[in-house]
Amino acid sequence: MELTPIIQEIMTSPTPAALWRLYAQLLAAGIPTDAPAMRTAEAFHHYLSDLQSKATARQYSQLASLLDIGAVGGIALQNLSSGEARHLVRRWLMGTASESLMVLASRQYIKGWASELRALHRKAAWFLSRELWSLSAEMQPELPAGERWVRIQQLVGPALDPDTPSATAAVLLSHLFQLLLLSQLAPLLPPEAP
Repeated sequence: MELTPIIQEIMTSPTPAALWRLYAQLLAAGIPTDAPAMRTAEAFHHYLSDLQSKATARQYSQLASLLDIGAVGGIALQNLSSGEARHLVRRWLMGTASESLMVLASRQYIKGWASELRALHRKAAWFLSRELWSLSAEMQPELPAGERWVRIQQLVGPALDPDTPSATAAVLLSHLFQLLLLSQLAPLLPPEAP
């Protein structure tokens, strides 16, 4: 089983498709589905897939919001061209009010999207914390539990900080997934030649 090329791809440019191929290779090699590397590959795949789908939804909602903002100007232009100047102010106010509500509603949708993304980051951080705990306990059994938790939270914590931009949190969590996966796959790689 030659894992090096797929691992290199996941370390340099992780995608759900690359993780899917890794998962298939690990299954073909007889790696149990409950093995740590399998769990991590699956969780990383889900995280990237969800990020991908949320980004698409975000881009769409931002476009819709921009279209709604443009519609406010369209209503004013329509009223100006109607030739009924005496009703212009009333129409403009009514049109602007309804269009402004649409803009606010779409902005609320974007805020809702950000909340969904934060929930996705929290779920990934939970998984990573658990797996990093297990890895740390295996590699450093003498480390006191309190210190182990502090060290793990130094890695994961910034992604959970509400002041951390979502894109930064996604990059941080993705790097942690990569490092965890690499450490779990290392025993399956052939030894390097001397």
